[in-house]
Amino acid sequence: MPYAQVLTTASVASATGGTFADTLAANTGDSTAVANYATGGARWLEAWANDSAHVAELEVIYTRPESTHDQQHGWRSSIQAAAFNAVGHVGEVSLLAGKRTLNVFKSDQPQLLVTSTASDCVALSYLTEYDDLPGASAVFVSPGFIAQHHKSTVGIRVSAVASGTAGAYGAQRAFNADDDRLHANTWYAILGLNVQLPVLTVSLIGPDFGGQRIGLPAGSIEIGSSAFYIEQSEKWNKALIPCFNSNNKANTLVQVVDTTASTSPQIDFQLVELDLPSTWNGIGGGVF
Repeated sequence: MPYAQVLTTASVASATGGTFADTLAANTGDSTAVANYATGGARWLEAWANDSAHVAELEVIYTRPESTHDQQHGWRSSIQAAAFNAVGHVGEVSLLAGKRTLNVFKSDQPQLLVTSTASDCVALSYLTEYDDLPGASAVFVSPGFIAQHHKSTVGIRVSAVASGTAGAYGAQRAFNADDDRLHANTWYAILGLNVQLPVLTVSLIGPDFGGQRIGLPAGSIEIGSSAFYIEQSEKWNKALIPCFNSNNKANTLVQVVDTTASTSPQIDFQLVELDLPSTWNGIGGGVF
């Protein structure tokens, strides 16, 4: 039963404005369609969004009533415009705080509609958790596993920048492009990150994440998200801390999404070096 998490971002760069007048479209490389999972189920584990300048409201409508209740408005959630007096630079507003989820079903695809102001950029990111996704091979570990195998702590700078098109993914930047200090053929756990400027989302794609996109929020409210994955693991009582081998550092690619164009957050990823054999493949990482 290969466990998987998939980050999806959908956006509109310049809204028409009006009551649910705009549809958020999946960013390049992403899909809003629910994958054809095997056993178990799937759900939105976390979701966050932002409007570049004003308040907004999102509605998510899946075809299954077990997911979002009805075809009129489904699940509605407001998006505030300001936090910490940073109008237009909130970075993200959490839409699924606490132990809340949104169940989704294979082959379903949502309508993602927003009420906003004309010319605003609105973007949404969400993590879909799959209990059993065929072909997935991501490596996740628990806080207890890290405590058992902790060797050292390191912060690695990655200077990925948001796209010149608001709401889109910025250019891919290799994990070792700016700070190449990882020890060769060594496993590292990603605990979270810190940024200097808030952005909506920081994403990663790499071989050790099963080729799937993973990621986390980095807005004003989460600007100190240095323990995001530890907190996720403890919140859900699951092994949710992603790991990668440093031999894959050049193929572990970081991208930034923000509702303001070309934001340069200056990311410092918070990592733990693990004292594991280079041949370790993630088996046993679920120890809590």
